[in-house]
Amino acid sequence: MRLAFIHDYLTQYGGAERVLEVLYSTFADNPRHVYTSMYAAQNLPPELREWSVMTSVIDRVPLGRRTHRAWLPFYPAIFRNLGRSAGDTDIVVADSSAWSHHAAPPGDTPFLVYCHSPARFLYGDEHYLDAVGMPSPLDRLANPLFDWLRRQDVEAAQRPDRIVANSAAVQRRIKTLWNRDACVVHPPVDTCRFRPRGDVPVQSWFLVVSRLVPHKWIDRAIVASNLTGLPLRIVGSGRAERSLRDIAGPQVDFVGQLGDGEVVAAMQQCQALILPGVEDFGMTAVETQAAGRPVIAAGDGGALETVREGETGLLVPVGDVDALAGAMRTAAQNTWDREAILHNAAEFDTTHFQRQMREIVEHMVATR
Repeated sequence: MRLAFIHDYLTQYGGAERVLEVLYSTFADNPRHVYTSMYAAQNLPPELREWSVMTSVIDRVPLGRRTHRAWLPFYPAIFRNLGRSAGDTDIVVADSSAWSHHAAPPGDTPFLVYCHSPARFLYGDEHYLDAVGMPSPLDRLANPLFDWLRRQDVEAAQRPDRIVANSAAVQRRIKTLWNRDACVVHPPVDTCRFRPRGDVPVQSWFLVVSRLVPHKWIDRAIVASNLTGLPLRIVGSGRAERSLRDIAGPQVDFVGQLGDGEVVAAMQQCQALILPGVEDFGMTAVETQAAGRPVIAAGDGGALETVREGETGLLVPVGDVDALAGAMRTAAQNTWDREAILHNAAEFDTTHFQRQMREIVEHMVATR
């Protein structure tokens, strides 16, 4: 069985890339290629640099990556062509949070989409749009351009033979926006990697692990920390770091990017992870529970599926900083049942994802 994977961008190593990495390894005994709009090998782990990767015209023209936002009207056509390029294959699998589902595989090649979400910037997510920072000349064109892109997006979403959503929240969004049915397969988490070995002393500080970009709402965690005086460690970097530092009190510690082992240790030792933004799924919430610690999360999106209120963490109203501060105080006073938290995390282990995705792919190929 020959597979082709379509991915939006391979320029950073985030949640979508980790899912693609597991998908790729699930079919390690099969010939595989990856097609993507842009590829920056230096930003990826060594294992991903060994892949067979084919890129679009954006990656091949001078300054293409730097001007990728200017290519916005061309992405539907770019991904249709990437799909056509995957000709000699038994199935095309798109890993999509924006454009990959636009691929147009040739002939009757089965086409499966694993959807992290319909593109949030296309469908009125003001937090994401604020983070994009569209230049003022483009603002004047945004409405007709986005209307056209949404029509293209809905049309493209009718093309896949099957769609898999990463959460029930995304499943509902797919039905509402695309009028397509989807099953749910939660993203993979290597829970064994995070599991504590023996007793790990819990420290006084709370934890954020995130890209520091506006739509992650890290400022709300900082304000809650300021209100309570409870210490907060922030792991990650991004374009919003300067503005976040400006509002942070002395109890907030920006530690930057950490190695995998250091992140695991931080998750095992924290009072709780804080997830202040609404996530489509939220892999860090599961990872922290796999490390035996609770999660405080905005009560919407994927957190409703991964956090058990009062048992493995606390859910707070979205955007309610006072409630978030109260949850931090409560979490610091609670005695959490580590085994219950670990048991909940095990429900999202990589093995479940690999088994379900292999069954779906093999069934689609067998019944093409």
